[in-house]
Amino acid sequence: MKKIFVISTILMVLLFIVGCAKAPTTEQLQKVEEVKREVASVTSVPNALVITTFESGKEEGWTARGDNVKILVTDKEAHTGKYSLYVSGRSNGWHGAQIQLKDILKPGKVYSISVWVMQKSGSSQYLGLTMQRKYDTDSNTQYDWIKHENNVPSGKWVELSGTYEIPANVSILDLTLYVEAPSNTTLDFYIDDLVIVEGKTGFRITPELYELVAKNIK
Repeated sequence: MKKIFVISTILMVLLFIVGCAKAPTTEQLQKVEEVKREVASVTSVPNALVITTFESGKEEGWTARGDNVKILVTDKEAHTGKYSLYVSGRSNGWHGAQIQLKDILKPGKVYSISVWVMQKSGSSQYLGLTMQRKYDTDSNTQYDWIKHENNVPSGKWVELSGTYEIPANVSILDLTLYVEAPSNTTLDFYIDDLVIVEGKTGFRITPELYELVAKNIK
């Protein structure tokens, strides 16, 4: 639905640009080509299974991870659009925000995962994207690193992305994706624009689509 909405919005902008003037200028024609390229990019999203942008104003499946941890959809910061998810109240490295994927991802498949994070501590911090999982073949819960970044600068959005493969012929008992800050137990941070697609070819949500649309409808 998100993809359809974005494509529809861009197409409306395209019609707006072309229809506003009887003889489009060179600049307007260049903008049309930019929009066409963006549409082509969006329509190439392969089998998007999960997209959370928080533009609904809700948590969109994310929950707090850890005692006393709080999550809040906020408009104070955003990677794209207006909203992101703010994580606070942490007191342990594994505390953060999580989303349950047990009933979404399937055995025998490979997935590409992308999410954007930001922190405003004033110095670089260590943030990680981790999968907590347990299959029927596991005796204990396991923790698989998808992407851990040692130097996430203060005040800058950084993508955490990687691939995750689930073995065939297993039953999934738990599959929980979460964002953590292992080396700073009290760090607050923001999360935005999670995308999970099937296959090894990933897709990321960037600000360009939003900026292009906003620029052209002024």
